[in-house]
Amino acid sequence: MVASPTRFERLRLQASLIVGGAYTALRKRAQPLESWASAWFGGGRGRRIRHRDTYGSPGTAIYHGYVHDGEVDASLIGSEKYRTYSRILANTSIVSGSVRYFLNLCAQATWTFQPAQHARGEEYATAIEAMLTEDPDTPWGRIVRRAAMYRFYGYSVQEWTARRRADGVITLSDVAPRPQATIERWDANTDGSIEGIVQRSPQDQQEHYLPRKKCVYLVDDSMNDSPEGLGLFRHIVGAATRLERFEQLEGFGFETDLRGIPVGKAPYGELREAVESDRMTASQAQDAVSPVESFVKNHVRTPQIGLLLDSSVYATDDDAATPTPNPKYSMDLLDGGSSSLPDMAKTIERLTREIARVLGTEVLLLGESAQGSFALSQNKTQQLSMQVDATLTDLAQAFRRDLIKPLFLLNGWPLEAMPTLVPEAAQYRDPEQLAGVLQMLAAAGAMLDPVDPAIAEVRALAGLSAPDTEHMDIDLVLGEPKPPSAAAAADDNDDNEEML
Repeated sequence: MVASPTRFERLRLQASLIVGGAYTALRKRAQPLESWASAWFGGGRGRRIRHRDTYGSPGTAIYHGYVHDGEVDASLIGSEKYRTYSRILANTSIVSGSVRYFLNLCAQATWTFQPAQHARGEEYATAIEAMLTEDPDTPWGRIVRRAAMYRFYGYSVQEWTARRRADGVITLSDVAPRPQATIERWDANTDGSIEGIVQRSPQDQQEHYLPRKKCVYLVDDSMNDSPEGLGLFRHIVGAATRLERFEQLEGFGFETDLRGIPVGKAPYGELREAVESDRMTASQAQDAVSPVESFVKNHVRTPQIGLLLDSSVYATDDDAATPTPNPKYSMDLLDGGSSSLPDMAKTIERLTREIARVLGTEVLLLGESAQGSFALSQNKTQQLSMQVDATLTDLAQAFRRDLIKPLFLLNGWPLEAMPTLVPEAAQYRDPEQLAGVLQMLAAAGAMLDPVDPAIAEVRALAGLSAPDTEHMDIDLVLGEPKPPSAAAAADDNDDNEEML
């Protein structure tokens, strides 16, 4: 026999039915809104998220391998923009000087191959150092220079080629550049990653496919996500064009400025009348004006140019024949008022400084005027060093990814044993200043041992040889003789026995 529900249970059942019906009604009303939201957000609501999948897309449009960046200047579209950059690099002195100065700083850095925490880490690090710095046909410094050009052009591409050595190890044969102006198209995935690069050869005008895995590829994509990046040359195109124009106008101004042009005067009418009346021959008249004409024609200022003229003056035509202050022969220079050349020179100086500021090499312009200080020069130098260090860090990561890793894969070496490339910081260290620091430390009580690495580094910066720490008999820190080694003690005992 089943017991009948109590009053409380009946009320709870009725409430659940009421609430359930209301929820069903609200659910039916919400279905159109959910359908609209699903359509609006592309079906993202309620979709299962796979964290290993990519849902977004890059912001740069690439049509059939050609990058479309929305540029309207014809000289900055496609491969033509790299020809524009190369023209500015070759013809603008501040640009060429800045780029060479920056690349030299990058190439002078010392690279350290730090071994990995592996049983054969030291062995692999030594092998990789030889493969990168000794085996390629192109010296390591030139490889670094070419790779660092990504900072100016926006990206850089170098193709590496492998070969097998006599000992059976696969190493680098060469790392050759692929100029930006020859890159035709990009083989890019939908997520923006690059699978390959299509290059048009200038020799045969044929397209050559360069696999991404066979290239050292660096890109400055901090301001866009284009495979071509956005280099510093793009920021100075306008200033370099204006600078070239103002320098051209300055040349025109010097050529057309009439100030300083010699003006000669001679009594040509009187001489002509004398020739016609047979009082003077034509050759005599020509000899009379020849010094003035020769001076006007050869007016370039040299120490050999001088002029002597007749001192006679014109006289009046009346009976008194009063002399006048005007000589029959004279030589004057044209003069004029102020010109725009000083203002144009200021504009050229301003544009030059603007370009140097964008390239980060404003330190090259310090000292051209009376303004400035040693602190300002040191600050600008430190800023340039920071930019060089950032570039070297990018190069180290790219070389490890695009050179060291392929060599490990080709030789069948474990990837966990890959060494780490560490470039030396690009900063100038004054040996005299460092020696002063060590002296102050010693004066403060922090005495240095002769075998301290700091002393050897300072001596190396000063061009001195390293101290011979192996044959030091006196401990300079304690001022006492060092305890003899075991071999030296044995020799002393033998000498003592011989004396006894």
